[in-house]
Amino acid sequence: MSIAKYITSGMEIYFSADNNKEILRIPYVPPDVDFSSPLEFELFENHKGELLTLSGEEGLRQVTLESWFPSKFYQWLGSVTLAPTCIEFFTRNRTKTLRIVIVSLSIRLNMLCKITDFTYRKKNNGDISYSLSIQEYIDPHGKR
Repeated sequence: MSIAKYITSGMEIYFSADNNKEILRIPYVPPDVDFSSPLEFELFENHKGELLTLSGEEGLRQVTLESWFPSKFYQWLGSVTLAPTCIEFFTRNRTKTLRIVIVSLSIRLNMLCKITDFTYRKKNNGDISYSLSIQEYIDPHGKR
């Protein structure tokens, strides 16, 4: 891909299942993708009655994506995966640990994740609008 195409195409998002045996590239990534990186903290009251905050560790990162899957090939999208295959990928792999890889000029993310919410509906033109929320997964065996 040329650098000009890369800059104008924005962000690319890939999901993989079963240790890269199956890879899905999100067909259309909207300009707004929500990233969350919470910080764990605890509030407590000291002996003077003052409320204090104790900062903890970083919480699990989350990504929320609201977009659409194409029902047909659109020339401006190029070669993409169509809606039925995308829906089937997420519904079939919903309980598995997936890997998400996000690449853009300003964001690089490569992490294990679990789907926390996946909803979709058919639009009038046949395309499928959807909302997908994922949360970072920490492997208890230390695999990344």
